[in-house]
Amino acid sequence: MCPNFSHPSGGTAQTRSISTAATVASIRQYTLPVYRENGAGAYIEFFAFDPESCKMRRKTIKLNRINGLCKRRKYAKEVINRLTEQLQHGWNPWIAKDTSNLLTFEEGAARYENYIEKMNSDGLYRKETYAGYKSYLKILKEYIKARKPIYYMYQFDRTFCVDFLDWVFIERNNGAQTRNNYLGFLKVFSGFLVEKGYLQVRPTEGIAPISRRLYTKGRTIIPLDVVGKIADYCALNEKHFLLACYLLYYCFIRPVEMTRLRIRDFNIKESTITIPAESAKNKATQTVTIPKKVLLYAIDLGIFSAPMDDFIFSYNLRPGPTEIDPKHFRDHWDNLRKPLGLKQEWKFYSLKDTGITEMCDRNMATIAVRDQARHSSLAITDIYTRHNAKANPDIICLDGAL
Repeated sequence: MCPNFSHPSGGTAQTRSISTAATVASIRQYTLPVYRENGAGAYIEFFAFDPESCKMRRKTIKLNRINGLCKRRKYAKEVINRLTEQLQHGWNPWIAKDTSNLLTFEEGAARYENYIEKMNSDGLYRKETYAGYKSYLKILKEYIKARKPIYYMYQFDRTFCVDFLDWVFIERNNGAQTRNNYLGFLKVFSGFLVEKGYLQVRPTEGIAPISRRLYTKGRTIIPLDVVGKIADYCALNEKHFLLACYLLYYCFIRPVEMTRLRIRDFNIKESTITIPAESAKNKATQTVTIPKKVLLYAIDLGIFSAPMDDFIFSYNLRPGPTEIDPKHFRDHWDNLRKPLGLKQEWKFYSLKDTGITEMCDRNMATIAVRDQARHSSLAITDIYTRHNAKANPDIICLDGAL
């Protein structure tokens, strides 16, 4: 228990022992900051309670580095206003690691937002990466405003991050992967703050993602008879969407990548599609084979009569000069759910998983499947291989040299 203390200005403060219930109130004690000029120079001075020494301590912020009397006084006024506001909100210089400019969380978030805007405008972020970071930051700000207000950067700590992730996972009832995605964003964001000197350490240190072994994807492969029904329905009602289904099922081109494909990326003579580096998830230019069935279907649709610079899928999933959002594909997929009775776990992206699995089931060379799917290793491709649980008759009858 802290002893009684006296006010540092010489006057007697109301003395009392600090009980557990009064600790927070004691820590919030302070004097208003004032600007002083004397032989020691120009500085701002105020007192705040130090919980370690259990007494009020004098805090000074030197301003000698600001040249010019008028400029120095103007700067001092701005700092005093900011200090006063933060002290009123409970900031304590002896608890928080002070910084020279007393950065607020809102300022730090604004600087990060300016940073990702610049990265996006310079083409250093993929479109979906930029959109994701903007969305995560928006949700983070909404959480701070509605659920757990913080005012200055030091309050963005490990406890705050854990509480935010629990809110995302438990109260918002999101899946484990979504929770891990938010953790990934917090790590990137806090890394930026440390790099710029706004924080000393990353608040996400020690926070682990939920192991992928504990959860499965929210999508599953689609039975082949259902795949056939999808093809038949689209051939009658969603002709251009069927082309998108073909490219996902046979060429394993991701929805985001499909929105960026242009007419010029198709080589009809060689029966290939080249996904440019700027459009690909792995930032590498790669070429995949387009089956004859898919190529002839695209020709029948009149796709290649459009200008070479047109996107394959624009509005209404027809060729055009405007890039669309991948959500268009999901909307068309949702239109199939009711007439075909599609289960919720059968997503549009499930067509890619199903196509890879069918290739593996047909005993196509694993390397060929890997290259078509643009997997980084055979281990990833092997995930889609359904290993036979039955005994191999050739091995049963094996009588070797030993």
